[in-house]
Amino acid sequence: MFKAMLKKILFILIIIACQMLIGSVISVNSVYAQEKECLKCHKAMTKGKVVHGALQKGCSSCHQSPHAGGKPVLSLISEQPGLCYKCHSRGIFLRQHQHAPVADGKCTACHNPHSSNNAGLLKIKLTDICFSCHDKKIIEKNYVHFPAAAGLCIFCHDPHSSDYNDKLYTYDKTELCLQCHDKAALVAGSSVHQPIIVGDCTSCHNPHGADNKNLLVEKIPELCFRCHDSRNFMKGMLHKPVGLGKCLSCHQPHKSEYDKLLIAKEPELCFRCHDKASYMGDKNIHRPVASGRCSTCHKPHTSKSKNMLDGAVADLCFKCHMSQEFMQRFKHGPFKIGMCSACHNAHQSENNELLIDKVPGLCFNCHNIEAFSRRKIHKPVAEGRCFECHDIHTSPSRGLLKAEPDEICRKCHKNLFKRPHPITKLPGKTEGPNQGHPLAGVENPRRPGNMMSCVSCHDPHSSDWGSLFRYKTEKPEDLCGYCHR
Repeated sequence: MFKAMLKKILFILIIIACQMLIGSVISVNSVYAQEKECLKCHKAMTKGKVVHGALQKGCSSCHQSPHAGGKPVLSLISEQPGLCYKCHSRGIFLRQHQHAPVADGKCTACHNPHSSNNAGLLKIKLTDICFSCHDKKIIEKNYVHFPAAAGLCIFCHDPHSSDYNDKLYTYDKTELCLQCHDKAALVAGSSVHQPIIVGDCTSCHNPHGADNKNLLVEKIPELCFRCHDSRNFMKGMLHKPVGLGKCLSCHQPHKSEYDKLLIAKEPELCFRCHDKASYMGDKNIHRPVASGRCSTCHKPHTSKSKNMLDGAVADLCFKCHMSQEFMQRFKHGPFKIGMCSACHNAHQSENNELLIDKVPGLCFNCHNIEAFSRRKIHKPVAEGRCFECHDIHTSPSRGLLKAEPDEICRKCHKNLFKRPHPITKLPGKTEGPNQGHPLAGVENPRRPGNMMSCVSCHDPHSSDWGSLFRYKTEKPEDLCGYCHR
């Protein structure tokens, strides 16, 4: 009986001993959780060049007691991302705009929690990890932005969160670009392009890659026409740079010291293509040209008129040249049809009044020279002084005369009018030395409706007969028969 009891006690002691032994094994596991013990099995966890700092505190800083309860998988002491926030400040992860993995609490979507050969404990290289979600085609272009080509996405994008926009920019709008690109070269000017003002560089440039130079999202001028209505630039006569789509021949794309983002001021800009000597080389220069205001007369892009004029020739001229001088009853032919350029050079001339030729050569461009070069030539005509008698634009008198014919003649032929004129000796009809033909107030029988005047008998320009008579005469009295038949 005693022996049987002893056996039972011994059996119980053995059971207790076994339980204690098992307990001692479990207690040893708490030591096994220390790094050295963990690494006996999990050595691969620390082979990377970069090791998670939490490992220095011990595996238990993230994991529950190793294999507690006999579970084959080590449980985390809390779930992501709360576990990560025990060491990492929440602020940089919880800004207004969050990266999708961060928003979903999936830190290990990008990071290895133990060690890695990549900075930031990234599972793979930075660019590769970005392109595991983002389409790689954004950099498969002819021209690639340096950060994208170098795999430095985080130059521009915060991998966790951003206060600026859903692109996770590291700086706000233009300030991001100006971290690398010279601010003075882009925004320091009196005239700044609107996209620069509002900080929208990406309206013109692709930040990753493009098939066009300078990472332009589209070729010029199509890019420009995204904002500037092409209908205002592609109709009528086209300025050559516009026709070739070379907007940058005249304009800066970012900023300028000159109005309209011009690369130079007028007229230096114009003279980059147009020969300066052809416009400012003569002694007489049109005022708009001399003051460098080419755009006073010319449109820079398109025009309905030749030579890119900003309207009809006469309308342009009358913007400045409008006076009573141009409002008389009788008008010069070229003036009447608005052809000021028939006589005047719009830019410069060696001749006064910007005339395209000297007088009378200019006049003979239209008027038949034969009528002015007969055997006898009136002195003003011979000396090329057409403007002695004629106005070049308009006149209250016929023939664009500056005054009535007799009045003009008297300026030079004063002595002829000390007695009635004409006086000639008619056989048997002499009435005395102080009587003659009553010119004033007498109708010209050869030109009904017109009064007799000096030019009724004399040609004011030239004649084949003496005294510049209009009709063939051997002696003065022969002239009378042309009226008195």
